Amino acid sequence: MIINSVRAKNVLKYEFLELENLPAEGIIAISGENESGKSTIGETICFALFGRTFSLDHEHIQKVLRWGESRCSVILEFTVDGVRYQLGRFLDRDGNHGARLGPAENPDETLARGVGPVADRLFEILGYEFDEFIESFYLAQREITSPHPHSVAVKTMAGVAPLEEVVEEFEEEIANFDEMLADIDAEVEALRQEQEELDFQEGLLVTLEDRKNELEAEVAANQSRLSRLREAHEVYQGNYPRIRKAQGKRGRSRFWRFITFVLALVAAGVWGLLTQAGDQPQAQQLLQLLQQQVPGWQAGWVSYIGVAAVVFAVFMFFFWMRVSYHNRRVQELVGESAALAGALEEARAVTPIDPELEAAAADDEGEGGAEEMGRDVQRPEENRYARLLPQVESSTASPEQVRELVEAEMHWLEAQIARKERALRKLGQEVDQELERVRQMARLSEVIDGLEAKEAEIRASQERRRKAIELLEGAAADFSNDFNKEIRDLVARTLPVFTQGRYEHLRIDPDLSVKVFSSDKHDFMDLDEVSSGTQRQIMLALRLALSQKLLNRKVKGTQFAFLDEPFAFFDEERTRYALKALSGLSEQLSQIWIVAQSYPEGADVEFALSIRCSRDLDALKV
Repeated sequence: MIINSVRAKNVLKYEFLELENLPAEGIIAISGENESGKSTIGETICFALFGRTFSLDHEHIQKVLRWGESRCSVILEFTVDGVRYQLGRFLDRDGNHGARLGPAENPDETLARGVGPVADRLFEILGYEFDEFIESFYLAQREITSPHPHSVAVKTMAGVAPLEEVVEEFEEEIANFDEMLADIDAEVEALRQEQEELDFQEGLLVTLEDRKNELEAEVAANQSRLSRLREAHEVYQGNYPRIRKAQGKRGRSRFWRFITFVLALVAAGVWGLLTQAGDQPQAQQLLQLLQQQVPGWQAGWVSYIGVAAVVFAVFMFFFWMRVSYHNRRVQELVGESAALAGALEEARAVTPIDPELEAAAADDEGEGGAEEMGRDVQRPEENRYARLLPQVESSTASPEQVRELVEAEMHWLEAQIARKERALRKLGQEVDQELERVRQMARLSEVIDGLEAKEAEIRASQERRRKAIELLEGAAADFSNDFNKEIRDLVARTLPVFTQGRYEHLRIDPDLSVKVFSSDKHDFMDLDEVSSGTQRQIMLALRLALSQKLLNRKVKGTQFAFLDEPFAFFDEERTRYALKALSGLSEQLSQIWIVAQSYPEGADVEFALSIRCSRDLDALKV
């Protein structure tokens, strides 16, 4: 970029400033006493390009207006790579700020309008922004110092700034991840505390369910035993009179069986003796007896005696069958009734409820439940049961005896079933509560697992970013080393000229601290080991090297540089050498503006343009 002309109104010191047909090459020397407006020229150029100056940022830019004026403006014409542009900027007391950029040959054409669009288009055309301009092409009226190691412009020139921006983003993300991890740790800790408050015991649910299932089976078995005992008791009570009745019928049938047997035997003997042994004396005696005892006895009646024997034999068989029937009936009824003995044995096998289980159920149901369970139902004594059991098996125990024992046993069994059912309800509640705890525990564990997985993912992301930062810092270090090497090479071209050949080599550390090589000491020295004048010669050479670096990296075509009081602390000899060095510094850095109060006589340098400023004049036209 080469400045062709500057026209300004009401900017800082000048009511009117007009610099026309400026030379594209050589040194433009600006001189004058203090407060004569020398620095205003550079600040006007800076305001035109960037809408601010070195000392006035955007928040205080209204101070650029000349005292007492309400509006200022500046028109800057410049050439970049053979193309001439016209840049206009204005500002008023109300803060209205405008800018316009267009080709100088066609003022009606607009390339960009507005502060933002103009700034974006200028960056495309120039290749640098305000910070880089200040660090390289514009030396404000200040003591020349080493470039700040954290200067964005210097880092941009070195190619480090984009890497550091990414590093900062990664570090911010890592910090955000740390906050997220802290939040996750706190949440996990709260969840684990909630788990501890659940008082969860591993395997307790299985134990409770097994105990509940066992108690359910026991209650069901007890209810079945009670049902069988009740049914067997009812059968015994119903069968007892039937057994007695069947036994009576069996006894009577046995009696008549004996009578008919005797009668059949006697009748058969009489018939056989009369018919088969009639000539025997016993037969004759029997016949005589019959004739005497039976009136109207006839010999033909003997056959009827045989028939009677058969009839009695038939009755005897009939009663024998009756005895057999009633005997079977008694056995069947006794067998049915004997089931009561088995039911009693099963009932007696029932064990009382576990006292601890009963106590837990009582506690759960309160005082009423404890009082209800405290009413102990007495069980029939074992010796009483042992005495009655054989009689029950043989159905000889009376219904009253059996009823008293069985009802007492059933009452005790019912009480045990009721107690176990209460305990079962208590266990059911405990199982439900433990199941809910298991569900809550599983839910909390699932959430914790998810948080831990998220934590692991975040830590992996952090590690990737730390690795990336390590790689970026390594790349930035390489870029810095390359940049410092190039700067040293560029400084080596001008430093011998500025220092009359006394110093030629610089060493720039990663933090941009500068050391100079001394031929006398054969080693590098810190700048505080050389004179202040030499320090400023070295720093001027370094600043010009930065300018050359930016030219090589980004700028198209030739470039101007504005040096405000670069020789403020130079003696005349050093100033002469510096002017000579600047006159032939670089083909690319062709237009060099230099501000000084005065220039030494006899300097072997021909200025392309000399501008003299006066403290008494508020207008300047060249």
